Amino acid sequence: MFVANTYEELINMENIIFVDVRSEYEFQKETIPGAINIPILNNEERVEISTIYDAGDHEYAKQLAVRYASVKLEDIYVKLSDLSENHNVCLFCYRGSMRSTVLFNIMKSMGLGIYRLKGGYKSYRKHVIENLEKLINSHEYVNINGYTGVGKTEILNILENSHKNVLNLEQLANHRGSILGNAGLKNQPSQKMFESLLFDKLKSFDDKPVFVECESSKIGSLNIPKSLKQKYNSSHHQVMINSSLQNRIDRIKCDYLKNPHALEDIKKGINHLSKYIGKNNSSILIDKLENEDYDSVIESLITKYYDINYAVKSKDFELEINNINSEKCAEEIMRFYAV
Repeated sequence: MFVANTYEELINMENIIFVDVRSEYEFQKETIPGAINIPILNNEERVEISTIYDAGDHEYAKQLAVRYASVKLEDIYVKLSDLSENHNVCLFCYRGSMRSTVLFNIMKSMGLGIYRLKGGYKSYRKHVIENLEKLINSHEYVNINGYTGVGKTEILNILENSHKNVLNLEQLANHRGSILGNAGLKNQPSQKMFESLLFDKLKSFDDKPVFVECESSKIGSLNIPKSLKQKYNSSHHQVMINSSLQNRIDRIKCDYLKNPHALEDIKKGINHLSKYIGKNNSSILIDKLENEDYDSVIESLITKYYDINYAVKSKDFELEINNINSEKCAEEIMRFYAV
């Protein structure tokens, strides 16, 4: 019997790559960030086998699993062999039991120098839960404040491209953080996956300050860890970004309408806003949207909804900048914090 390794042992290896051998659905729902998917059973096969197993016919379920898995072994061997040329390859399933153990033992017997994650994805998740708060509290944060459309995300992107520590929560959550924040974007990750992405990002930072945008408690359907929100809100490093109304309109228009499918999402969002701005106002905005009067729609949303419901709380800002040019804003922030 070949021995499995703990996550703590594996992450210290050079060129480690995790291979999730679960089905495509399980992989898409949540996995270890950076992992690749080589399923030993696909979605349909897993459902069929689970149904038979849960009905009590354990022996037939095992026979069926062997039948489905065996036809994939040659292809899996080739893929793992190729990966092993430049990486330390580690297999995992959910609990580190049947799927990854069987495949690991077969591949090891065939001479592949690969590893298996002890306890599977569940043990990785336990590691994240036990260490996320400590990791959050180990960093110092610069909190970027400002109303919708002032260019906070643009500034964060420039800082990140300049190799600074940037925690872009909206990017990790795949959502812009407001009721229209999903316009033109794909589905958000699960809460567990969001926390894993957050953990992975925080691990990558050095000891210099971390730049983060001030967010509400939730980004779309996802909860920001309370300790993180408290940490950046209580930071002594608070930055306020301002911008003219027209510049804000132009930024929002550029960001939200660059995807041709975003208009339908925006219409749905405006309908949801009817409880805040009234059904009549929602209908007027949708008519203007269909007539491509985008500036008027965005101005109404800014003045009648966003600035009221997403007001910036009064703080002692140690730096205030009027954003005419996001590149220059980012440069000023880097100079001020000497990073």
